[in-house]
Amino acid sequence: MPNISKSSKVLRQPDYSSYARFYDYFELAGQKESKELNVFLAELFKINDVKSIIDFACGTGAQSIGLARAGFVVTACDLNREMLEQAKIKAQKAEKSGKSGKAGKTGKLHLTFKAADMREADYGQFDAGICIFNAIGHLTREDCRKFFANAFSQLNPGGLLVVDILNFPAMAGGVFKEYKYMSRESIVDGMLVHHVRNCTLSRVRRQIRVRSVTRWQDGFSDPGEISEDWQMQIYDADELQSMLLDAGFSEIQLFGPTGNEFSHDTSDSILAISQKK
Repeated sequence: MPNISKSSKVLRQPDYSSYARFYDYFELAGQKESKELNVFLAELFKINDVKSIIDFACGTGAQSIGLARAGFVVTACDLNREMLEQAKIKAQKAEKSGKSGKAGKTGKLHLTFKAADMREADYGQFDAGICIFNAIGHLTREDCRKFFANAFSQLNPGGLLVVDILNFPAMAGGVFKEYKYMSRESIVDGMLVHHVRNCTLSRVRRQIRVRSVTRWQDGFSDPGEISEDWQMQIYDADELQSMLLDAGFSEIQLFGPTGNEFSHDTSDSILAISQKK
């Protein structure tokens, strides 16, 4: 295990309550990776005879809705109620549009939303659990271990846990330059919205600091603005595997972001699949 400086006991968090309505436009906009990941997860779960899934940090539902469309029974959890509301709206639109896959002729998805902290969520036993899009990065190392232990307790024997996180060696190398700065504009609910983000990497703490400003204007009201300054914990493959093993998981396999081959040095994120024996 490499020598790692202890991280702070508390990580500054983003204000998802204010940012929820803009989230998909700037975090998921133009990213086909989310759909590709859903295809990979659906195939993985079908091969392993998974029927029920808990999404421990569903956000606006990118994976939960996709997996429900594929015919799985999904319980979607998130700590932030505004993000859950956005996910519910998207799920309702999917049902009304008939884009609910194998959910049945009525278009009804087998999808339940719950407000819950991933470290303490307790909604029964499941065949699989997921925690995607760097959600564990919002946790300190201590809390991440607590989450893995809780996830282990929520799974049936043979159950799978799938998590992802930015890959520290790649970030410390040349990959991080792609994350350092972002500037995007979009039209959201008739408003012009501009989002700017600057990121810095602490190699000692293995954390990314994110500073961003989101501004919007509808042409009638006063402009609005959200300023953010928060941190994300990231890991290398060895540390992530060690924490999962300590929680009781086995048969850990590592992949790249969308289920492609993982490279310790160049894959920008780690997709870890673990099994409960």
